[in-house]
Formats: sequence, C-alpha cells, structure tokens
Amino acid sequence: MTTPQLVQVTIRTIGTLHPDALALVEEGLFFDLGDKLRNPHHDPAMRYRTGLDDEVRDHVLSTPGAMAVTTRIAESAKALLFSYANRKHQLVHVTIACRGGRHRSAAIAEQVAEYLRIDEIGVEVDHQHIHLPVVETQH
Repeated sequence: MTTPQLVQVTIRTIGTLHPDALALVEEGLFFDLGDKLRNPHHDPAMRYRTGLDDEVRDHVLSTPGAMAVTTRIAESAKALLFSYANRKHQLVHVTIACRGGRHRSAAIAEQVAEYLRIDEIGVEVDHQHIHLPVVETQH
C-alpha cells in the first residue's frame, strides 16, 4: 500500500472570460495559455466537452509546443518548490488559464500534475470553471 503524498503543489485552472477569474488567481505562478495551443472550442464535436475527456486532452496535447509548455510549467513549479527562497517548504500555487477554463487549461493542468507526480510531488488540481456553461464568444 502506498502512502498518499502530502500536497506540495496546487494547480488551479481558470477561464479568463469569466467575471470572477482574476479574483481566483492566488499568489504564485501564473500561466495564460492564450492562443499558444489549439482551442477545442472551435471544433463543434469538442466544444461542450472538457480537457478531462480523452479526445479533447489528446487534441490539446498534440498541439505543437504543448509538451514544451507542460514541461515549462512543471519545472517552474519544481524550481519554486525546491528553491532556497522556499526554505519553509510552503505550498506552491500554480494557476493555468485559458479563455473558457474548460479545455486547454484543464488538459495541460492534468498533464503537469502527472509530470510532478512522477517525481513523487503531491499535487492537487482544482478546475474552477470546468463545470460552467461554455463561453460562446471566444477570442
């Protein structure tokens, strides 16, 4: 039986088009995926699904540069977690944003969490807007 890891990193996903988005950003690392990755919102077959669905997650993660973004976020969280400035081993907060908070941010956050768990880092992921209706106007 494996013992659960203490949470060392929290990852929060948000959609920047939601009115409460900025109030949800905690102190720590912030990554806005913006237009860096393919947006499943533009595909009617995926629009109402989420980044937790395999098809959507695969679509996002197969975007050129997606794995580099994932690695950069995970390595940034690890660097902060293990930095000299964090001698008290405080919890590291990571916010990952996209426009609606349903597709890209969710898929990338789950991938970052997997990456960190390989190194036995305790991670908790909280998708703030994934349950809300799809934002129909995407930029």
